[in-house]
Amino acid sequence: MTDERQARDELVTLGRALYERGVTPGRTGNLSRLVGDTLLMTPTNSCLGRLHPLVLSVLAPDGTHRDGPPPSKEAPLHLSLYATQPDARAVAHVHSTYAVALSCLDGLDPDDVLPPAHRLLRDAGGPAAVGGLPAAR
Repeated sequence: MTDERQARDELVTLGRALYERGVTPGRTGNLSRLVGDTLLMTPTNSCLGRLHPLVLSVLAPDGTHRDGPPPSKEAPLHLSLYATQPDARAVAHVHSTYAVALSCLDGLDPDDVLPPAHRLLRDAGGPAAVGGLPAAR
């Protein structure tokens, strides 16, 4: 099995698992996987629970659409994560019901929206900030 074929199968499996567990309902969330100089990504308006390995968007690292259906409008977010996190090989971007509800609450500290529930989580990742990754430590 080629690396790309395996990556396609992994995206489909992960998408189905996230959908079946209710982490990402309906047509929310996006997945991507970097394989060499190819970025595989969920297509625009796709349901993670109904992905097919042969129906994924294929992009160049600069965002050029190479093949497959059009990518999600979140492609620039994924591309920026790969550009700033060179060790990253996959991105799962979901809109869980609970995270969306939490983001609607008044009075949240935008630099620490979701305090870690355990010290090990704090030590591993730091605070969860609104609008992206926490500042590097």
